[in-house]
Amino acid sequence: MTLVDNNVLSSLAKIERLELLDAVFDEVATTPAVLDELHSDSVAGYAFVDRIDELKSYNGGWLQIRSPTEAELELTDDIVDESLSYTDAECLAIAEQRAERLLTDDTHLGTTAVQRDVTAVWDLPLFLETCVTEGFIDTQAELSALLSDLRTEDHYRFTQADTDRLYDSL
Repeated sequence: MTLVDNNVLSSLAKIERLELLDAVFDEVATTPAVLDELHSDSVAGYAFVDRIDELKSYNGGWLQIRSPTEAELELTDDIVDESLSYTDAECLAIAEQRAERLLTDDTHLGTTAVQRDVTAVWDLPLFLETCVTEGFIDTQAELSALLSDLRTEDHYRFTQADTDRLYDSL
């Protein structure tokens, strides 16, 4: 199981490439707090939020919702601090307790997850590299378009090392 945070979900939704998650991972989930964040007044009504809503398992899609247990909620309360939001803490608590992969592009969340011995922590460059090596992105033109779309639609910037690694994976 792979638990996906708001950053990665919204980035892929903005460029209409959410299907890559389902292609790479057998099971994909997110948390109620991520969905709440996506439906906040600041982003509600944007097309990318609707794209995510269409994929939720209770709407017939492949995106599962991992509701936290009471123990996970207590752990969330213990983890949350001034530098880690409730949403991030909930993702971390569920990934930690259920030994699930955490896909996040939040550096602080990723670092905290590694420090807490979460089984696997992936970021967007690693995910995209897997998409390339598994053949879900198979041409330089497709990769270039995807990276350009992320830059244009989500203001995403990859390091030169990450960009080189992605192209070298083709």
